[in-house]
Amino acid sequence: MKFNRFGNMMPPEASKKHPYLLWREPFQIAGNLYFVGNLWCSSHLINTGDGLILLDTPCASALPGLVGGICKLGFRLQDLKYIVVSHAHPDHYGAVNALVHLTGAKTFLGEVDAQDMRENPDRLQGMNLTLDPFNESFVPDVELRDGDIVELGNTRMRCVLTPGHTKGVMSHFWELEDHGVVRRVGIYGGAGFAALSKEKLKRNGLPMSLREQFLTSLDKVWDEKVDIMLGNHPFHNDTYQKRRRVLNGEKDAFVDPSEWTRFMTELKTLYQEFLTLSLEEVTRIYSTSQWEMYYGED
Repeated sequence: MKFNRFGNMMPPEASKKHPYLLWREPFQIAGNLYFVGNLWCSSHLINTGDGLILLDTPCASALPGLVGGICKLGFRLQDLKYIVVSHAHPDHYGAVNALVHLTGAKTFLGEVDAQDMRENPDRLQGMNLTLDPFNESFVPDVELRDGDIVELGNTRMRCVLTPGHTKGVMSHFWELEDHGVVRRVGIYGGAGFAALSKEKLKRNGLPMSLREQFLTSLDKVWDEKVDIMLGNHPFHNDTYQKRRRVLNGEKDAFVDPSEWTRFMTELKTLYQEFLTLSLEEVTRIYSTSQWEMYYGED
């Protein structure tokens, strides 16, 4: 359908009821960077030498797969020091409290989203329960501002405020060393725009200004130099397709300095088209999941 990876990408009902069906083997992306997410939600692990950083968690019911993936890669859960959450949606923070309970890790969230979570608990709890009855909102230890740095060991992550998908989406950029080569890593914090119709914003009590901020945020990070582009959902950067290419012998399948610009161009073009649609057109386009179209029989 029209928006494919930015459209309705809800997983099949069987997978929502049995989240372990979304689990796949964890793997190394490059250097000290690993993928420990699932078919629906990305989680990235960084081994800093002084402890582990986790970028985003899945929903709470997918916690066993996340923990199993971290351990299967040979890491100790007790070495998880930081959990950095890209934005205040439960498919990216739902398991935070459980992980903190298990590890004592310090948590990070954008200041704007942290405030929204405090001031609108009913709306956040509604989202929590819609996606997973075990999801929980959380109180971050550190509230990030635009340009803040999260630093641990060999990793220095720059956090950039890019609102639109939520009030306080943070995008993240850092460097890693891979076989003696320094690569720049980037992830756009929230690429979906389904909730930015005027009707949905009004229903959720969110400002109409988010529609324009989405475009402003794209322009803000458009010229970032990124060698390895990540997605906070694996279908945003074709995570599993790249993994297959690696397994087929293409060593640097995740390295593509042109992908960031292609991604941003596609996202901006489709979003501008979305803004021209009527409520009826939006409803029709998003009425059917495009999961099977994207993943096929994966």
